[in-house]
Amino acid sequence: MTLIEVRVHGVADPETELRSLLRWLTADEEVGPAVRGTLAGSEPARPDHLGTLIDLVSLVVSGALSGSQLALAIDQWRAHRRGAPKVTLRRGQLEIEVDGRDAETLRRVTELLENEERSGDGGTA
Repeated sequence: MTLIEVRVHGVADPETELRSLLRWLTADEEVGPAVRGTLAGSEPARPDHLGTLIDLVSLVVSGALSGSQLALAIDQWRAHRRGAPKVTLRRGQLEIEVDGRDAETLRRVTELLENEERSGDGGTA
């Protein structure tokens, strides 16, 4: 299993977009069975704010999912959203912006999943 942080940028309501993305990924026939996601906040709740500010999805990905499947599903979701929100995947120190279906994006997302499985920080070798 690999843990990835997913964020959306350039939107007025990140929580709504993250909820939509999580629903999209889990409903996808190829991606859904290989992912589990949890909405989360990157910072503790502030005293002046009711509840936690949701600004990321913690996505647990099984080894059965390829980087290209994940990147394509995210890109398809972006294409169906107004303004095509920017999506960033982060695992450890590696951060990737999914901004299309180009070969370089697909290669980098695949690298993100593969490298983390070997890194010893929660993935499996």
